[in-house]
Amino acid sequence: MSSLKFAIDAPAGLARVALLLGAVVSLAAHAETNPYHIGASQTFTRESNVFKVPDQENPKSDVISGTSIFGGVDQSIGRQRVYANASLQNNSYNRLSRLDFVGYDVMAGFDWATVGRLSGTLSFSRHEGQGDFSRPDASALTSGKFVETTEQIAALVNYELLTNLAVNGGVERRKVESSNQSLASSDVTSDIARIGLRYRLGGSVSVGTGFRFTKDKRPESASSTGRSGTRRDLDLTTDWAPTALTSVNARVSVGNGNNSQSVSGSSSTVTGSLGANYSPTGRLSFRGSFSRDTGTETTFLNAANAASVGLGGVNVDTNRVTESVNLGVTYLLTSKINLTANYSRADGSYETVSGSSSDNTINRYALGAQYEVARNLSMGCAVQRESRSGSSLTVRSYSANSANCSVRYTLK
Repeated sequence: MSSLKFAIDAPAGLARVALLLGAVVSLAAHAETNPYHIGASQTFTRESNVFKVPDQENPKSDVISGTSIFGGVDQSIGRQRVYANASLQNNSYNRLSRLDFVGYDVMAGFDWATVGRLSGTLSFSRHEGQGDFSRPDASALTSGKFVETTEQIAALVNYELLTNLAVNGGVERRKVESSNQSLASSDVTSDIARIGLRYRLGGSVSVGTGFRFTKDKRPESASSTGRSGTRRDLDLTTDWAPTALTSVNARVSVGNGNNSQSVSGSSSTVTGSLGANYSPTGRLSFRGSFSRDTGTETTFLNAANAASVGLGGVNVDTNRVTESVNLGVTYLLTSKINLTANYSRADGSYETVSGSSSDNTINRYALGAQYEVARNLSMGCAVQRESRSGSSLTVRSYSANSANCSVRYTLK
């Protein structure tokens, strides 16, 4: 995930993704097996409240048509592994045509290992799509397009000191950018460096500790001067995987520093997360997570889980600190029918550039079903209910419903 020019037009987006898809096919052509896939999909979505405004302001509804092409490759080469996925989406609004956009997703990585005890990962991902109108600062948008980009690039290295003890470290850059200049005060670039130790207690349990340094920078805008800040965290982590289908992970972080999302100066806080996956049977699986973290951390947690926490897109978190809960269940009704249910809640405090804070809570409920018509063909539908309660004129309450149906064809 890293830095490219943000606002692209359709030809530029087509060129970029076409180049990546071409590289994917080229890599696959030289592979001994068939590690690639290409395909296309069509989605129709109805939004009851496109701009996420209060009910008394006559919310505007619309139907959005999304046409996508996608491709990917996953190839092992000796001890190394190369993988990449890319998609290009053309999105057209039936009535609100000014919001039409061409979006894309790119993800690529390289896992490497030496004959000895040294290994690592290089990864890149970038998402560009419709902006998140649930952001408090998006309520003032009345004209123009609103496209957001989230981007991340990371390099991680692991060295086994002993059989059960390893030292690891890495660097990472994250970006959130908006095409609408009135929201530029919430854009952020974060540089992260980390180093730590990992110890396997035995069996499926491992623990770790590490130091993490984060530097955030926000650009100048019409409404604010550029702000930057630093944060230092001591992370304590643990992972437990009692079975191949069940896992638990936890993190507690104690940190302090100048929070770039706050105009109030230095801050000290405890953050962390807890996640679990549990499959009591081959048909039924549960997943759950809780986190308390800064808005930028929560944004990239949303980006990582975008496929499973809603109807698509990335929910950009502009809160200073957010407590979030995500729960989900998947049930395999038959060998071809898959049912899902998800619930998420985010409680945070949004801080304006002037320093005033407003509490807000967003709840999302989603139900979905997918049917594999054939080996390469699938169809699915989903519905979602979303609502926010706010405490001020800055953060206003709203409710919204959405539903979509899609068909996807994949050639492997």
